[in-house]
Amino acid sequence: MSTSQSSEQTLNYQWDVCLSNMVVQSGIGLGAGIVSSVLFFRRAAWPVWGGLGFGLGKSYADSNARLRTFHAIPKQLPASSTQKKD
Repeated sequence: MSTSQSSEQTLNYQWDVCLSNMVVQSGIGLGAGIVSSVLFFRRAAWPVWGGLGFGLGKSYADSNARLRTFHAIPKQLPASSTQKKD
């Protein structure tokens, strides 16, 4: 059995990471919004929505960067470029 993954499995893994990142960062933003709303803004709703928006925006930016640069970076350098030149 081969240890290499197909491109479909690799892309599925990247999407799984992006979705789990979205859930975590949205939850952190939502929690920070709730705490700041209760402590500082007399239970206004806008800090909660703002925190959720920041969490979603951050996860979108991270996922965009992850999916765009995943195939652009070579996993292994060619043998000719790893040799030292005198």
